[in-house]
Amino acid sequence: MKRSVIFWVLLFFSIAKVFAQYPQVTIRQIQEVSIDSLRLLDSLQGTQLSRWTLQASPYYRDTVIVTGVCVVPAKVLTYTALGFNLLIADTGSPSIWGGLFVRPNISAADTIIAIQWGILNVGPGDVVRFGGYVDEFPSASVFSSTQIVPLFSIPLQIIGSVPIPPPVLRRISDFYSSAYPGGRVRFSTGEPYESMRVLLRNALVHSYLNVTNCTFNMIDSSGSMMSTYNTHPPGPWGPPIGGCTLPPIGARVDSIRGFILTTSGSEMSQGYCIGPIYDGDVVLAVPALRLTTARRSPIVVLPDSAVNVTVRAFKVQGGRDIDSVKLCYGTTKRPLVEVPMAYTPFDSTARAVIPSQPANSFVRYFFKALDSLHTASILSSYSSSAHDDTSYGFFFYSVLNRPIAIRDIQYTPFRNGYSPYAMEYPYGAVVTISGIVTADTNDIRLNPRSLVGGTFGWYMQSGNAPWSGIWIVGPESTLAVVRRGDSISVTGIVQEWQNFQQNTTTRITNVQYPVTIHSSNNAVPSPVNLTTGTFGPRVANGDPNAEPYEGMLVRFNNVQVTNIYPYFSDPTQYEIDDGSGGVWVHRDGTNTFTNVPADSVDPTWTVLREGNRISYVIGVIHFSANRYKFVPRSNSDFGTVTGIGETPGKFVPKTFALAQNYPNPFNPSTTISYQLPTQGHVTLKVYDVLGREVATLVSGELRAGEQEVTFDGHGLATGVYFYRLQAGNLAQTKRLVLLR
Repeated sequence: MKRSVIFWVLLFFSIAKVFAQYPQVTIRQIQEVSIDSLRLLDSLQGTQLSRWTLQASPYYRDTVIVTGVCVVPAKVLTYTALGFNLLIADTGSPSIWGGLFVRPNISAADTIIAIQWGILNVGPGDVVRFGGYVDEFPSASVFSSTQIVPLFSIPLQIIGSVPIPPPVLRRISDFYSSAYPGGRVRFSTGEPYESMRVLLRNALVHSYLNVTNCTFNMIDSSGSMMSTYNTHPPGPWGPPIGGCTLPPIGARVDSIRGFILTTSGSEMSQGYCIGPIYDGDVVLAVPALRLTTARRSPIVVLPDSAVNVTVRAFKVQGGRDIDSVKLCYGTTKRPLVEVPMAYTPFDSTARAVIPSQPANSFVRYFFKALDSLHTASILSSYSSSAHDDTSYGFFFYSVLNRPIAIRDIQYTPFRNGYSPYAMEYPYGAVVTISGIVTADTNDIRLNPRSLVGGTFGWYMQSGNAPWSGIWIVGPESTLAVVRRGDSISVTGIVQEWQNFQQNTTTRITNVQYPVTIHSSNNAVPSPVNLTTGTFGPRVANGDPNAEPYEGMLVRFNNVQVTNIYPYFSDPTQYEIDDGSGGVWVHRDGTNTFTNVPADSVDPTWTVLREGNRISYVIGVIHFSANRYKFVPRSNSDFGTVTGIGETPGKFVPKTFALAQNYPNPFNPSTTISYQLPTQGHVTLKVYDVLGREVATLVSGELRAGEQEVTFDGHGLATGVYFYRLQAGNLAQTKRLVLLR
């Protein structure tokens, strides 16, 4: 008995000693940042990545002890960290700055560690105390979320139980003003609710954001838009794998509960979103009618040809009966007229005819279904993200009395960027087009090098006027004969290639054999001189200044490399800027310029660094992952590059930064790069998940500049490790994965 008492006393003092090593802070202290900083971000939006810390936690990268009440236990929010996450709230129940996401850095092999730590023992309402380091994910982004990463070497304590704080009633306009794209993220009124549960009321389902991930956009009466994020296990709003049920476009959302977060990947630029957690968190009003599968015949319309159009109309379960279906159409010379469609319930199809029109007529049209209370549902385009909004576009076609050309396929006067000859993905018109090949597989690889949304293969142009370029895709056996400078004709299907189920790039796919080569060694259309800002971070798909150059060669003059790692999901992309706004570069071309430091082992590659200047660069414009991207072809597309060949340390960076190791996962070695704005004593160490030091890579006085070091994982077990760079009062930590 005496030994038992001594054991528990020693254990108590041991735990108390561990907790005493680190500051004890509240969730509000971790989350709260200056309102002036957030107002500055309101004006900057995402234009200056160097200012991303304006919204970051003041405890970023510090190890702290925090106490909070569990709002959502582990294995509920399964979208990250294998579901070993917690959502906790400040025990003071504040109305702002009161939520925090707990995200262990573990792999599948390390789940036993989280279980032994006790994360599965925490239930809703439990008050917990634990230690961890404060992180921002993704780092170096104004859209990062503050998180705490538990250190399993510090015990998890359950010290009580209290009621869960109720959700806070907010408005969509607190988080985003106007509709996306084109609106503005509201940092000053949105950031205080990060990781808090909120309640939104009275919105309409505007469009689907990502069908695979079951996410949609909502718009309120002020015209402000916000998206959902699927964080939920199987239920009516998930899961991403195995199917899901999305509310109908146009459905009214009476209320939606969820926690506020920012996303990664292609949806990042929309800013804050709401993640419903449980069944019943989304409450819909009576569902609207649903319109799908719009078709016309013929797709390519000749003079004096009547056009048969069809659409399918459905009553959604729980909704009202169909009263009527109507076609609304007009030309450039005539306003829209509304005509009834013949509706056959047995196949849910409505039919009508657009009368023949003279050559060169421009015809636009959309469909409208009315329920028994004459509530209207609209289908106005094939666009996956705005097909119920005529302000974004209509179905349309031009009456042609000549062979179809690239410009006819690419041109659209509408903001959705959709070709008039592409049907609902992946169907479209079969066409034959002609042009000069501007890129072949000697210029752009057959398989993209980019990890996210790359391009590949062949491009062609019919000149250098807007709307003159297009991507062509087909079997290598068919297109292998095609070379830059060939004058060719190809037959294939017009398609809007969807990337992440939301972004579209017009292309000719399924190119048929044989390709007709009329002549070779022709002059390639000269590139169009444009500014990088034409395709900058806030430029949406279909932008009237950018969309005309999709698939075309463009040239940027006097650019600077401004970011070698702008997109955390793809370390192969980099950013260039001529001062008008940055454009991201895909490395899918065959050129040997790279942003990846590890490529320096190959002497044929030239590693670009921030600050390098290029007199000009030429490439193809492509749209993917929610942004226009730029793809230089071969080395001849680059002008004079200054600053190349400098030894690490000669270029002096402006900020302290630790890059993600590359490759990651790795076996057995990986490269870690970092930059130092000033000279000083530097340490770079590697730790395991229990916080034990396993390697010291750097320890000593270093000059300012860019540095890199190789970490060899021989002798270490498969798993997650952390590397921490410290210089004076500055420190950063990142995760690496050894996978044997």
